[in-house]
Amino acid sequence: MYLGIHVSSSGGIQNSIKNGEKYGVNSIQIMPTAPMRWATKLIPDEEIDKFANELEKSNIKKILIHGIYLTNLARSDKQMFHLGKMGLVVYLDFAEKVAKEIKKRKIDAEILGVCFHPGSQKELSYEDSLERISYGIQWVLDEVPGTQKLLIESTAGTGSNLGRSFTELKIMREGVKDKQRVGFVIDTQHTFAGGYNWVEDMDGVLSDMDREIGIENVKAIHLNDSAMALGSNKDRHADLGKGKIGERAIKNILHNKKLSEIPFILETPALKNDADTYKEVEIFKKLAN
Repeated sequence: MYLGIHVSSSGGIQNSIKNGEKYGVNSIQIMPTAPMRWATKLIPDEEIDKFANELEKSNIKKILIHGIYLTNLARSDKQMFHLGKMGLVVYLDFAEKVAKEIKKRKIDAEILGVCFHPGSQKELSYEDSLERISYGIQWVLDEVPGTQKLLIESTAGTGSNLGRSFTELKIMREGVKDKQRVGFVIDTQHTFAGGYNWVEDMDGVLSDMDREIGIENVKAIHLNDSAMALGSNKDRHADLGKGKIGERAIKNILHNKKLSEIPFILETPALKNDADTYKEVEIFKKLAN
């Protein structure tokens, strides 16, 4: 089973590997640059080399790259749209280069792809916003040839945010020519807040997921409890077992055979400080076992 957490890259991308090792997980989610700053310059080869060097001597098996929070591919504003695309280009280029180093060095690890929030409806109509997202995804894929994937993350549907339903996620992917390079990251808190009942109807949730987007296209699961009620459309995570989803349902998610090959990544509030992170990882492992 692949159990991971979001880790800091402060002081150098290679430090994210060290942080994953420190907390005793075998998977990590990273942001190679500052989360609230536009990424417009490719990550230097020497930084990629340092990252690969650290990965080579670690026990980390799965790495999910999370895009910056400023990205909104539904924008009609040319500058904002371009900046959002370029941030994904920078991260996808990083993913491709690290994947090549992994193959060259025969490292037992995998880059899952670049996860990102698709955006929110602003200047455009609903249909045009979804079409704009698909266009932006294909543009990024054209700029960075290879095999690495862009992974659309499910959202809670707060305000005008797009991606609240599996159907919306499906539409975004269907509008892309290179569908084989587009997958998904499903967030348990976001989907719960979006109306998917993990507590009382997990089979129904998984059935809907498989029908609309295909479970085989889900490359990671953000395993978060929810501070908000079912269908609230509010994005607010809770620590494992301390929210509306609860310990029993989280344990059932972890042990569901349909999800057994998918890495689980925590983004819970406990990860904000060292001591609480250790405790949260311990709870994570107990629920997984």
